[in-house]
Parts: sequence; structure tokens; C-alpha cells
Amino acid sequence: MRRTLPIVIGLLCMLGLLSASQRVQVEINGRPTNDYLVQGGKVYVAVSALRDAGAVVTAQSNRVNIQFEPLRGRLQGDMIEGRLGEWLSNGTWRVRVVKVEPLTKPGYFKGKGFELTVEIRNLSPKTRAFNEGFDNMILLDEKGTRVRYLAGSFEEMFQKVVRADGFTATILFGDPYNDPGLGEADKLLITFSSSGSAPAMKGFRIFLREGASPEQ
Repeated sequence: MRRTLPIVIGLLCMLGLLSASQRVQVEINGRPTNDYLVQGGKVYVAVSALRDAGAVVTAQSNRVNIQFEPLRGRLQGDMIEGRLGEWLSNGTWRVRVVKVEPLTKPGYFKGKGFELTVEIRNLSPKTRAFNEGFDNMILLDEKGTRVRYLAGSFEEMFQKVVRADGFTATILFGDPYNDPGLGEADKLLITFSSSGSAPAMKGFRIFLREGASPEQ
């Protein structure tokens, strides 16, 4: 308990319905985690899982402080901006969205979804997995409605990429549980978190509509 002090996360309308033998899907800031315990109808999540999801955790003596940067602030922060088809670079990764299409395959999402073709290149001299420092990809429509990527559609993030090499991925975006009433795909946000002692790299804000630009 001293090292992994858990906090209680209330799952809406589910408290009292969970048993210790049940498996539930727990996400923190949109990131799935298996580092939790169901006990007494409540879900306990380890501090390490919160840190992995972007929380700032400090521990002094018998006091643990946990702070989350609001998602809104993270999405509106200092990011590198560009347009559909344009290469962007933060010094470690080069990214380009080649194509955006409505998803027509049934069974993935409730309501509308999108399929993005994304090219990613490594500029680092080290051989590193892309998920080291990678935080999330979030798609916004013109109304600001957010949906994140389907994890199973982006398995390339786990592969190792040497310097000057890269890959092309077809990534699906939508909501598998509810219909958010998505309109036209407007922006793709790619965020990075700190990795070890290294600070977080700048993220990308990519304008997806034809003719759109950061000035608009």
C-alpha cells in the first residue's frame, strides 16, 4: 500500500454490480489499463497506472499527491500544426496523414467512424518502439466532438523502428459504445507524454479537411 497506494474510481451505474471475479474495462484519460483490482463493488487503480496515463505523482513521506492535467488543456497546448498530406516533424518523429475516409465496415463503432492512412518515420538515432512517449491519437469533427483510435487497428505502434525507417498504418477512429453523432472529420491530434527522464515531445495538430489550414 505504501508503494502502490490505490485510489477509488467510481464507475457510473456499476458500483454494487461488480464482483471480485468480474473483469471490467478500465481506461484512464483514454488509456486502457489492467493494473486494477475489483473489491467490494469498487474498482481500485494502482498509482503506477495513473502515472502511465499522464498523471503527475509525487510522494513525500506518508503523503502522495496525484494531479491530472485537464484533457482540454493538453489538446490546446503548444503543438506542431499542419494540413492533410503535409509532413510534420517534432525532431524525433515525422508524421503525415495521407488520406481520410468514412468507415463503412460494420461492427466496429456505434454510429459514424473514420479510417485514416498515416505515415510515420523515425528521426531518432536510437532503435525505439513508437509507443515510448506516444500518448494518444484523437480525432475531432467540426463541432469539436472527440473520438480516439481503435487500439487493434494500430498494432504498428509496438514495432521497433530504426532511424530513417518507418511504416504506414491504417487507423480506425470512432466510439464502440455510443453514437456521438460525428460530423465531418476536422482535426487529428497526436500527443506524447514524458518517457523516463525525458520531457514530453511536442504533439501534432493536423487539419484534415481539404483546403483547411492552421490559420482557419
